[in-house]
Amino acid sequence: NACVFPCFVCLPVATFFVVFIFGQDLTGARWSMSLWVDKLCIHQTDLELKAKQIAALPVFVAHASRMLILWDETYFERLWCNLELATFVHNGGIQNVDLLPLWLAPWLLCSILLDLLSASLFELLEHVLPNWSMRWISPIMDATGSVLGKNPAMLKFASLFIIWMFSGVTYLMVSVPSFFSFRMKLRNHQLLLDQMSAFDVRAAKCALQADRNAIEEHVVALFEGGNAPVKEGSGVDDGEVRRQRFSLEDREPLNCFNEHVKGPLRAMVESQIGNELRVPFHIALIACLPMIFYSSVNVLACDNGPCEISAVLSGYSSVTQYMVTQVVAWTLTIFLSFPVTSPILLRMINFVVSCSDGPLELFMALLCCPLAYIWSYICGSLIWGSIVALVQYYSLTQLLIFVVILAVLVLQVTWLFPPMASRAHPFCRCVKRQAYYEAAANSPLCPE
Repeated sequence: NACVFPCFVCLPVATFFVVFIFGQDLTGARWSMSLWVDKLCIHQTDLELKAKQIAALPVFVAHASRMLILWDETYFERLWCNLELATFVHNGGIQNVDLLPLWLAPWLLCSILLDLLSASLFELLEHVLPNWSMRWISPIMDATGSVLGKNPAMLKFASLFIIWMFSGVTYLMVSVPSFFSFRMKLRNHQLLLDQMSAFDVRAAKCALQADRNAIEEHVVALFEGGNAPVKEGSGVDDGEVRRQRFSLEDREPLNCFNEHVKGPLRAMVESQIGNELRVPFHIALIACLPMIFYSSVNVLACDNGPCEISAVLSGYSSVTQYMVTQVVAWTLTIFLSFPVTSPILLRMINFVVSCSDGPLELFMALLCCPLAYIWSYICGSLIWGSIVALVQYYSLTQLLIFVVILAVLVLQVTWLFPPMASRAHPFCRCVKRQAYYEAAANSPLCPE
């Protein structure tokens, strides 16, 4: 049915983009939290009123329950931003700070659009060669029989492996555009962490020297004490540390604020968004959202052919067995194959960027970036080959092969997506960070 792809892929992706961009307008802000945005809530043309509101800025920040930093490359270079950060960390605690890089949304949306292009090419392949994947099974089994022998399970495994790898050509076209998108992510992510590692509040920019003196005096006043209690009633649960040690009384307060940004704050940011080579698992899943939606098209359309014929051509005993196997195989592929593309591609690009520059960099990208997608489809091929062989030629040997492949792929996902700190609810950090904050609270932040 020509309507399946538009209804199950294009429409959901379009809905995602609409909600992503205009969600706050569609809901009428009924489920939105109350935000105080300094640039919007401070008058920009009435200079007298602006001066009064700027003077009261620490009061607004101190009464906030959470702080959301919309980071770009100039954030830590602006002294007023550093004042807001110091004020909130002193009153609200580091566990209530969230950092959202402004490069994250463009990179994610670009990845989704490229994946939509691949899913569209996949669908085009199905229309150009109707039911090709099922019709190719027998010829491939016959062609590989002279090499692999007459074991039907092995031949079926090989045929599904080859068919799935062939379908991966739909991703080769997007590998080069992905290079530029992922390189932007890699560079900006590294810049963020480098800025925090080299942070110095004295180097921040300020238009008026009088403002600089006043701001630095305010930061000194905040960090010259030994302990600063976290504001009560801010949604912090019993697992959170309610007191944070910022400095020692005999240390220079501005240096202690610097060390606080370089140490605990940077560690917290890495726990939220990872390092430059790391992508949270849910972000990697969202990046391949169109292909996830396309799995429903492939299952419901029975490989673009009548379900009875597709089941017979594939070697299944019934349509039910065929459909259930398709659903299970796609589910495993979605969680164990597709997400690994992003972290592997980041590592490939990091290697390319570190080894070359200019035209040579692009040439190496043309060679290396497709390998990330090829590896993802190798993982998918192993899943499809092993599960189909298990279902159609069940034996203890096939079961063992399937379990081993599944275990290896789970270990790979665990390695590429190490656990990150999560939240018990929207207003507190997960209790898993308790040990970290206890260590921070019981040790001087500015060691000798």
